[in-house]
Order: sequence, then structure tokens, then C-alpha cells
Amino acid sequence: MAAFSFNEFYQRNRRVVIWVILFLLLWALRDFFAIVFLTFVLAIIAAPLAEIGQRRLRLPHFASVTIVYVFFLVVFGTFVRFVVPSVAAELDRMIQNLPQTEATLIEQKNRLVRSYPTLREPINGSLRSALADERLAFVEGELANERSRLGITATDVTAATESAAPPIGVMAEYYSRQDQLLLSAFIDVQSLRIRQYAPAVTIMLYRATATTLLALLFSYLILIDLNRLKAGIGRLRTSRVGDFYEEAAPPIARFGMLLGRAVEAQAAIAVINTILTLIGLLLLKIPLVAMLSVIVFVCSFVPVLGVFMSTTPIVIVALNTGGPGLSLAAILLVIVIHVIEAYVLNPIIYGRHMRLNPVLALIILYVGYHAFGLWGMLLGVPVARYFIHDVIGVPFRERTRPAGAPT
Repeated sequence: MAAFSFNEFYQRNRRVVIWVILFLLLWALRDFFAIVFLTFVLAIIAAPLAEIGQRRLRLPHFASVTIVYVFFLVVFGTFVRFVVPSVAAELDRMIQNLPQTEATLIEQKNRLVRSYPTLREPINGSLRSALADERLAFVEGELANERSRLGITATDVTAATESAAPPIGVMAEYYSRQDQLLLSAFIDVQSLRIRQYAPAVTIMLYRATATTLLALLFSYLILIDLNRLKAGIGRLRTSRVGDFYEEAAPPIARFGMLLGRAVEAQAAIAVINTILTLIGLLLLKIPLVAMLSVIVFVCSFVPVLGVFMSTTPIVIVALNTGGPGLSLAAILLVIVIHVIEAYVLNPIIYGRHMRLNPVLALIILYVGYHAFGLWGMLLGVPVARYFIHDVIGVPFRERTRPAGAPT
């Protein structure tokens, strides 16, 4: 039996070995993926801006890149200095206004139930489903005490529930107490969640701030010394890792270009999303429009999850300003804009930048989110585009040209 030769094994399986090693390295460095990706995104956004300064303003490369990153720092510093404290202040204001909000919600619910009695049980059922078993048991105990005090039984409550007639007398008093207990329990649970998650959100904000600052520094240094870095990477061709360079460098470069196009597409979506939200906020007369628009623009770069991140401060400000009615209108506004973004902007803009059919782009975004979460949304389209056209070799669809037309 011939002795095993690693060199012979490597030569026969060179491509497989190289890509297995590269994927293992990526897996080992997965904790740094966020800062690597953010560095790449900032460099992609800053590079064309710096090029404009060099071409039109005749600035040196160093000065043009520096001006762009000073602008980035000003925007980021403004966001941290003004936007975050404003959101925190609105959150504190919402917590302080919880008793008033609770009374308003009870009044709105009573008004709705008086107009549409059949909605009472579906609303109460939804509130019950949102409560933990211990909290629900406490509410049911209080309701049992209330029935005993009023001299009614559970059978009386069931009969009144099945009746289409509006409750009167002691039954009306019982239902009013039931609504108050369920809404109070629901609001208490949500307030507790806010207080529990506040420290985690604060820690997350500090980490995001540190990661963004590091990404700004790294991308700035990369763009400043880009030509020398390109030359240094090119010298890997003649080094001991030349096989890795020859095999991996061209695909990685092509994928990087595709990812850059995806970032450009997301930037276009973020601008349109921010404009639509700004118009909606002005129509609803919700204050702090500038702050909320900045939040929407920043969060628009995070698919799916960014919608919830940007909706929370909008709803909080609307609730503190105009009560539940305005907050519901704000939620409807966000839903409409999200539908436009998900089913119109994402497929069309992504499809145009990535040269993919809009329906295929929508399917990829949906599958990527459900299979891999946030990273699936961020990288799903460029990865699928790369595999379809570069790995599998499916040609691009080209329009037929008339004979003799220039190519």
C-alpha cells in the first residue's frame, strides 16, 4: 500500500482544500464579521464621495477622503449627541404618562365596544393571550372577587357575553372592571419589559457606537492607503500562498463588487423610505420630524429589523403627543411604507442594481430572512446573484439588437 502523500492529495484536490480552509477561517472570525462588514459598507459609500472631491474640486486624495470622513463623524456625533437622548427622554415621558394612557385606552375601548359589542371578547381574548399564566391567574382571581361582590355568577357572565344586547346594571359595571383589569395588567407587563430591556438596549448602543467608530477608522485608513494596499495584496501572487491568491482572489473581488452594488441599492431604498416617512410625519403633524427622519434613514440600512427599530420611537412620540389615536395612525403609516419598501422598492431597486428579476429578488429576500435572519437579508441577494451567474454560469438576459446596431 503506497504511503499517503499530502502534496499529491493537495494537488489533486487543490480547489476543494483551498475553499474549505477559507470557509473555516471565515467561521473562526465570525465574531468580527459585523465590524468587517460595516468597514466595507463605509468604504463603499465614502469612495465615490471622495472621488467627486478629487474630480470636481481638484482636491488631493488625502484631503478629499479626510473631508468625507469628517462629515461622517459630524453626522454620527450629531446622532449620538441629540437623537439618542431625545428618544430616551420620550421613552421616560411615555412611562410617566402610563396612567393617563391607561385611562385613555379604557375609554377608547369602551367607546368601541359600545358601538360594536361583538368586539369585546376578541379584544379581551387578545389581551389574555399576551399575559403570562401567573398574571392571568391574578386577574381571574380579581374578577372572581368582583363577581362575588356584585352577586353574579360565571353563568351570568357567559349568558351576557352570548347575548347581543349591551350590558346594563351590574353586568355593565363588571365588564368595565374587567376591561380595566386586563388593560392594566397588559400595560404593566409592557412597562416591565421596557424597564428590563432598557439596560440591554443601552449596552447594545454602546457596542454599536464603538463598532461604528472602529469601522470608520479602519475604512478611513484603507481608503487613504488604498493604492499601497492593492500593490501589497498583488504581491501575494508570487508568495507561498500564491495558490490561494490565484484561486480565491478573482471570485472574492467579483463578490465584493456585487456586495457594493447591494449597498448602493440599500442606500437608494433608505433615501426613498426616509422621504416617504418624512412626508407622512408632516401630514400627521408628529413633532421631532428631523430626529425621527434620521432614525428612519439609519435603520433603513437594516432590512426587516430596521422597520421595528425605527417604528418604536415614532410610535412613542405619537403616543405622547396625540394619544392612542395618533399612535395607531403612525403604525398604519409605517405599515404602508413597509409594504411599499418590501414589495416595490426592494424588488425593483435590488433587481436593477443586481440585474435580477424583481420577483426573484423578492423570493431571495424572503427566503434569506427566514433561513439566516438579518445576515440572510443583507447578503442574500448578492450571494444568490453570484452563484446564479458566476458559479452556475447562467448568462444574463440581453435584449436583441437590430442588425448593424452598435454594441
